[in-house]
Amino acid sequence: MLSFALTLTATAQKKELLEDKETILARAAEVFDASLRPGAEMYETIVNEQLIGRYVLQVSFRDKGDISSVFVVRAEGHDLRSQNRFKDLVHLSQMPFKMPKGRQYRIEHTFDLNAIPR
Repeated sequence: MLSFALTLTATAQKKELLEDKETILARAAEVFDASLRPGAEMYETIVNEQLIGRYVLQVSFRDKGDISSVFVVRAEGHDLRSQNRFKDLVHLSQMPFKMPKGRQYRIEHTFDLNAIPR
């Protein structure tokens, strides 16, 4: 069992380091868009839990890709259950890249759950 864990650790892929702010924000937008496509874990949860709505979220994330805060700027065509659950899903997600140590970035992004194929 220990050797299996060591193998997983040794073969774990390191996150790519991004340093340019515009590149970081563009990549974050791509990650969020991809999360709403079939096959993505977030997509599957949205469909299975029948979450609805169109949200403009302000998302802050830290140097290692952790989401530090999610603020709902605007919401349309939603219910409170969907809004709260979706906000939690975004907060629990992580960027697949890392940024300069000690830095935090913020992006405002639109998520239209009503437009995703079901």
